[in-house]
Amino acid sequence: MRIAERGTACCSILLGENATWLETHAAQELRLYIQKISGAWLLIAGEKEGASLPGGRILVGRPTTHGMIRAFEEREHVLPGESEDENDCVAIAVRGETMVLGGSNQRSVYYSVCHLLQTQFGVGFYYDGDSYTQNPDMTVPDMTLVERSAFRFRHTVGQWVYNFGAFLNAQERRRELDMYARNKINSYRFYSWNTYVRKRTFQKMGVKTEPITPGDIARMEVLRDTAEYARSIGMETMVQMMPQETSLEFYRTYPDARYFGCEWVKDDNAEAETVPYLYPDDPLYKIYVKTFVETWTETCGPCRHFSACPPSEHHISTDIDDFIQMNLDFAKYTCEAVREAVPDARFFFDGWGVRANTPPHIWTMPGVMQRFVDALPEEVYFLDLWPNRKETDSTFREPMYRDANYGPLSQARYVLEPLNEFGGDDHLHGDFERHIEAAREMTDTSVVKRGEGFGNCTELCGVSLHFFDLLFQLAWNPGKVTMEGFLEKTALRRYGAGAGETKGKALGFLHRAVYSHRDSSHARYQKRCYLARPQRRLVPLRESHEVAGLLGQYMQTMAALKDEDKNRFAGRDMFDVMRQYMTEYFNMHLHCLFALFLNRGTSPGDLRPAFELHAALLEQLLIQLERMTGEDEESYVETKVRRYEGRPCDPDVSGTDCMPEDFRGWMRDMGTTFAKTIPNLIDYPSRDYHELIQGYYHPRMTACIDCLRRLLEDGGAADASAVDSLLEERYLAVEQRWVEEGYPVTDACCGEHLPLWKAAENAWRALQPLPLDAGLQESGEPAAAAEVIDVFAGSTESTDMAAGRSWVNENPFSKKD
Repeated sequence: MRIAERGTACCSILLGENATWLETHAAQELRLYIQKISGAWLLIAGEKEGASLPGGRILVGRPTTHGMIRAFEEREHVLPGESEDENDCVAIAVRGETMVLGGSNQRSVYYSVCHLLQTQFGVGFYYDGDSYTQNPDMTVPDMTLVERSAFRFRHTVGQWVYNFGAFLNAQERRRELDMYARNKINSYRFYSWNTYVRKRTFQKMGVKTEPITPGDIARMEVLRDTAEYARSIGMETMVQMMPQETSLEFYRTYPDARYFGCEWVKDDNAEAETVPYLYPDDPLYKIYVKTFVETWTETCGPCRHFSACPPSEHHISTDIDDFIQMNLDFAKYTCEAVREAVPDARFFFDGWGVRANTPPHIWTMPGVMQRFVDALPEEVYFLDLWPNRKETDSTFREPMYRDANYGPLSQARYVLEPLNEFGGDDHLHGDFERHIEAAREMTDTSVVKRGEGFGNCTELCGVSLHFFDLLFQLAWNPGKVTMEGFLEKTALRRYGAGAGETKGKALGFLHRAVYSHRDSSHARYQKRCYLARPQRRLVPLRESHEVAGLLGQYMQTMAALKDEDKNRFAGRDMFDVMRQYMTEYFNMHLHCLFALFLNRGTSPGDLRPAFELHAALLEQLLIQLERMTGEDEESYVETKVRRYEGRPCDPDVSGTDCMPEDFRGWMRDMGTTFAKTIPNLIDYPSRDYHELIQGYYHPRMTACIDCLRRLLEDGGAADASAVDSLLEERYLAVEQRWVEEGYPVTDACCGEHLPLWKAAENAWRALQPLPLDAGLQESGEPAAAAEVIDVFAGSTESTDMAAGRSWVNENPFSKKD
């Protein structure tokens, strides 16, 4: 079938007499992308007036909404039956000069349009924009494609509250939802504190609370618009509830209810801030949940999906038996309350309460997990947030049902949400083969009895472009995804057809470097670095060197392309690859510099030349990182400040409202470091922002190196712990200066910048003459070093029970004063 020839339309798009809004929207999207690709503008008409139009016909709709499709199906018998209960099914049929874009429901019609664009015309719907290759001639062969999704819920988490992502306005959130929907994602979880709804819930229950402010209303209106638009494009919205947490005023208003004490994890030496939480089996709990659900529905419109998490990452004031029973009751009574308010609702038990419970060993006690699964109501779905970290004892290396202690979960209704990284760490990683295997396993009923959903989680709005694109494809149908096919399609969609074989080869290097079994490194300059204190996992030097070598091959291959073959998507990837390349070499030289220092009392000869070599290379790597990020508008804190200042936003994770007088100062803290607001999670939202590198990461590393340089010839008199204390003092000074003074405010963020591919190439060429491989001897990890993770995750059978977090056994709310 000819769609366009030499940029001229060869057909029309025909809608049914009873076309829905979403089917009309699908037709408009199809026309838009055909115009972007070919330049042709297709007419959209109703089936009656379009019957006499010349040329081919693209019929958009279903037999129940489109008479011409009904007649087509009576002849061909190829389209799926309509169903809202089965998994979504796309349908594309081409016969001569007629194409049918249908589906099993109205959103599947929209998915069929997007599926056609992706599979036949190479359109990529990415986080950093839509990619396509212009072609004035567009044709589709005769074909029949009827394909049902493997998962009922193709899921994503959005609207994180910790940093700039919470400031997106209604238009930006619609654009975000469009990207998800075009990738056939049908479930979107709100992740915000829902301040307005929470206050209204308390007010309805007669509890005194803070007044509803204009900011609360403005935030609510963005939330409501997002929910309305999501529903309009066929996406289920999931509301994250916080139904157990109350307040001291709530406790005083309802003194006869049963409460336990709970406190979000902080420094153990900090003053306690224990909050009353309702026991799920208390009658008031269901009233509280129902009031929340009803208030949400009144505010943001109809919703069927609700999620909640029992206390996790908390100090909990109750005993172990009480804790176990509370978790068993939580799913039961929350589900009952939600369904009393919305009879056809689905309740999703947020598994983070199991991965990150307090204390961590309770779920591993014999029989506890089986009790939990046995007690789960039939209507409850278990949401497993799967941290995609490699070879660490601090977190799960596998989906929870694979762990010996959590095996009973394989019998529950299961939704798997791969999480690319905790915190804001922006290094490239994500084992592609591992996720393909896991997604396929979720569809194997002999392993996971009811694998209902698959998707992704954007922690702190951290996005891995290739990793998330793979997850979207796996969420639709993992049986259709192969490693080779994915790489081939990605090279074509992101980089274009020019020099395709070379671009595919480069992407293969990238896959082998960071999207494989190899462990790429988080940027150590983004964190405080110590000699003996626990660190984030340090990738072995040999493995890091392999990663750097493969990243170098990617850059060498891409840099050799003609300039006209480097589009903006190639530029973004080259930019990110160079950040990772510099990270790997930085970490290796820092590793060796620390090893030299720790051995200063026993190693023969003068260590200073080798020390200064590593120090000089660390300096050059940071200089090139500064220069490269200076060419990217999105890598400036100031860009975020100017874009989001004055916008409504949910309160931050510390509970402080996000409309401060000094917005730039607030963003310097909550958007980049947490140094002031949540000091026990220092550098949790770390990212490679240009000003942050200049005024925080780089000075902190300079202070570290200077401190070690002064002690280099002390013969080992200062032990590692004492040196770490000295480093701590210097780090605090740099961090305090960043919080109080910040960065010089200039217009550099919005000045003229090089294309990202050029900025990446400049950094690559500047580093090539340097002896980056010099002095990289494998010397083992520093003897006293230990691994730690930024957030507390669940334990496996290898966890030392004695190392569990502290908690308070006495319940301060058990006695009535």
